[in-house]
Amino acid sequence: MIGLDIGLMFVAGLALAGLGWRLLGGAQARARPRRRGRGFAVLALGAAACLASGAAAVRGAFPHGTTIAAAGSTGSASGAPPQSVPGLEDGLPEPFPAPDFAGIAAWLNSPPLTMAGLRGKVVLVDFWTYSCINCVRTLPHLTAWDRKYRHDGLVIVGVHAPEFTFETRRENVQAAVARYGIRYPVALDSGLHTWSNFHNLYWPAHYLIDRSGRVVYTHFGEGRYDVTENNIRVLLGLHGKARPDGARVPISPVQTPETYLGALRGERFAGTPAVAEGASRSYRFPALLPPDSWALRGPWSVGPQKITALAAGAAIRLRFTARKVFLVLGTSTGSPLRASILLNGAPPKSSAGKDAPGGTATIARDTLYELIDQGALRDGVVEIRADQPGLEAYAFTFGS
Repeated sequence: MIGLDIGLMFVAGLALAGLGWRLLGGAQARARPRRRGRGFAVLALGAAACLASGAAAVRGAFPHGTTIAAAGSTGSASGAPPQSVPGLEDGLPEPFPAPDFAGIAAWLNSPPLTMAGLRGKVVLVDFWTYSCINCVRTLPHLTAWDRKYRHDGLVIVGVHAPEFTFETRRENVQAAVARYGIRYPVALDSGLHTWSNFHNLYWPAHYLIDRSGRVVYTHFGEGRYDVTENNIRVLLGLHGKARPDGARVPISPVQTPETYLGALRGERFAGTPAVAEGASRSYRFPALLPPDSWALRGPWSVGPQKITALAAGAAIRLRFTARKVFLVLGTSTGSPLRASILLNGAPPKSSAGKDAPGGTATIARDTLYELIDQGALRDGVVEIRADQPGLEAYAFTFGS
């Protein structure tokens, strides 16, 4: 599943110079070049990805040096090429000046920061967005490093770069910051200006910056936490290596790829009639769903980013291979509503995800919901039934 899915969608009025998409998780890579469709108008500006684990394959597909060169000078004042930092594992052969934060709509947990003001600190910049499961799975490591190394001189800055329109809302990001126990500074890059300054392509993406303000190491996607932590220790001048935590990237090469439902990014739809953006239609499930395909039943409205249930009982059905099924959901009414979850035609019982106890999900905010956890990688058919009109669905993601 190392496929690079290129695409980009952006809201009218978001001045963007460059960005990307969520890259569908792969056996080793999931940093998204696949941006979920966002906004009212869409601009194809670049490539981005949501990576499961920053893999060499992804590095090969997007050579970092070729895209980041525009972010700053690659030479020293004397004209000699910059030198890699001794002791770093997979450090950049040619470090470059860290681009500054730009166009930040708001700062959480901190007053506004600048790269100049952070000189003398070791800085880890993390590009993330709160409805990306790959980003969410990196957060326990980031918050642990913040607790462990803050007093040694590490500053982590989470640059929240939204993928969906609802992720531009400050109150939604604040709720996510509180939910995940994030205490380090978070910059709301709602226009993706800092993203563009870094020529970034992925969620999550980590840029490690030394005390002199140079980016000396990068990692895209999940995984390799021991390498990143030990490189932090090298830059902080700490002796000894961190003990590997044994964290496994929960991605399988055979699991279902990330599946978007809006017209802009929708694919593998197997129902009837065909989906059409801007149209409100009544849909029918097929007799048999092909693998990794989805369908609708009942009346739905299809927008560029999302689909919206127009009646109670309207349903989504997906045939998948994974251990866990996640779905980005919201509500058009602004009030909580419920959805019933079925697995293989019956309540999921012990296979219910943590956000759907007893097979019922309460949709109280726009975010990512874990609907199914089978305990192991298995085939299945999941169905989500709206208990009332107004259920909004954006994209499925998976874990194994």
